[in-house]
Amino acid sequence: MPPLPQVLDTWQQIQRQRRRPLSPATVASYSDAWSSFVTWATAQHRIHTEDIEAHDVAQWINSLTHLADGSVQTYSHGVLAILRHLADRKHLTCDLSLIEMYVSDALPRVSPGRAPDVADLRQLVTFYDAELPAGQLHSKAERERLSGLRNAALLHLLFSTACRISEVLALDTHDLRGDHGLIANRVSVIGKGNKRRTVFIRPHARTAIERYLLARRASFAHASALFISHGPRAAGHRLNRIAAWDIVTHAALTLADTVEQRGRLREARLLRTTTPHTFRHFVAMWLLNEGVQLSEVSAILGHANTRITEQYYARHTDDRLGELYDQFAADPLGNNER
Repeated sequence: MPPLPQVLDTWQQIQRQRRRPLSPATVASYSDAWSSFVTWATAQHRIHTEDIEAHDVAQWINSLTHLADGSVQTYSHGVLAILRHLADRKHLTCDLSLIEMYVSDALPRVSPGRAPDVADLRQLVTFYDAELPAGQLHSKAERERLSGLRNAALLHLLFSTACRISEVLALDTHDLRGDHGLIANRVSVIGKGNKRRTVFIRPHARTAIERYLLARRASFAHASALFISHGPRAAGHRLNRIAAWDIVTHAALTLADTVEQRGRLREARLLRTTTPHTFRHFVAMWLLNEGVQLSEVSAILGHANTRITEQYYARHTDDRLGELYDQFAADPLGNNER
């Protein structure tokens, strides 16, 4: 029976050989999910595939308290997909259907097709903007400075583009350089279904990215990925989804504590549910409130058609219409109060 960490390489290779493989973004998401499960399983002394017990995946799901419910759903899909691959090859000693039963009981119930309420992310995007002092090359202080600059660039880019986190992490530095050598004001990304679209990098995001790339040039001149790890173990490698999520949630949770101390309890509650995907919701709702057409918001988000956008943000649109109606509708006998 193969060790758990080796399973991922085999599964990824099989995906590449399929006639209709999963999209790169889905493979990356499922791979991150499996890595998270393996980390948990190793701590429980599950080393090989034969060590997996029927309730293990459910217990791992219960440990994902730092993730939003929708993200837990996505992670569970990834791990179950790889477990099905193992079951097909007789590498599991427990019944897959029993694993799925435990998982079904453990998963949070997520209402489909409704965008959640979100915090005002304008205050979050600048969380990492204060630059730390420079340190000696490859020192801990320098790694922390580069990580801070990278984190700032990541939040600014998510806020500017409304991209999915997988789309942002797939970018290379040459994707963003214009003919003049500076960060371009737009970039092409590949979204779901391998569909390419243009997203827009506003000045605040271009400034943050340029600061980061300039600072890391001495230490990582040959790194091709836009966002990388600064070590010490994975220095120079492309930043993974788990690390990116941690960057966003750390900022959101820290800010939530601050605003809660100031008595803004609802704002703190919304911040504590913030994930990288929340930036997409914030941008969409902001644009709709500003009167941008639904078809244009749909194009910015990269939805396959406007029906997806309309269905997902229907509640938000209804709430907005209700506010307008309360503000402008006539009262009996003309006794309107403004």
